[in-house]
Amino acid sequence: MNNTTKRGFPLVWQRLLRNRMALIGLLLVMIWIVLAIAAPFITKYPPNEIRLEHKLLPPSADHWFGTDNFGRDLFSRIVYGGQVTVWTGFVSIGIAFMIGVPLGAIAGYFGGVVSNVIMRIMDTLLAFPSLILAMAIAASIGPGLIGALIAVGIVAIPEFARLMYGQTIVIKEKEYIEASRAIGVKHLSILRGHIFINAFPPLLVQVTLGLGSAVLITSSLSFIGLGVKPPTAEWGSMISYGRDYIISGEWWMTLFPGLAIATTILGFNLLGDGLRDALDSRR
Repeated sequence: MNNTTKRGFPLVWQRLLRNRMALIGLLLVMIWIVLAIAAPFITKYPPNEIRLEHKLLPPSADHWFGTDNFGRDLFSRIVYGGQVTVWTGFVSIGIAFMIGVPLGAIAGYFGGVVSNVIMRIMDTLLAFPSLILAMAIAASIGPGLIGALIAVGIVAIPEFARLMYGQTIVIKEKEYIEASRAIGVKHLSILRGHIFINAFPPLLVQVTLGLGSAVLITSSLSFIGLGVKPPTAEWGSMISYGRDYIISGEWWMTLFPGLAIATTILGFNLLGDGLRDALDSRR
């Protein structure tokens, strides 16, 4: 095992705390997670409440982020939209992790025909741009939250599979792996107890970075009408509603959802970079 795995995550946490950019990323991510959880307690208006007499109001003390073309409070919709967007990101990356990691481990450990079949399928998926592939999958399934979850999850599978494949090829040649085989340890136990444990640090980094990509793709699908269906609050669909009002001066309808997407992605990326540095035992 590497030194980071032996000494555990207290050392990783200490390194992470010394990285200012990683702390900024962690703060941004935690802010949106806390806001999403506390949404029912910090908002004054239901996210889907239509009040036409209050439509297109600019930001004020009563409506912090203004209102949209249906008179709905944008602050409430953004906060509740965080529940959908962030939750979709976690679930889709969870799907990719649960499928991609075992496939990559099997391909790297056993090699041969199994490896060629699995990795060629992964290469085929990687040949398409992520957003284009997600659009094709979501369109074939149909608009909605389930379609977006499956689309984003499938798109992220090759990244985890290739990362685990590379890690497995390196780790399986270590002396302690050969010793485990020599004493008759089962393949599943080696994969689970040695290879996965030692490959977990880079996988954790990929999870964090993948969450940022998942948020972007999910929002993009909703923007073009292939994601979450209205009237459910979602950041991408909110920008889609507001783009027709930019010229007339209602800038807040696109600015605040756009900032929500940008800060969430920035937070995950900064946190992922910080984790990568903290988990690198050579530093």
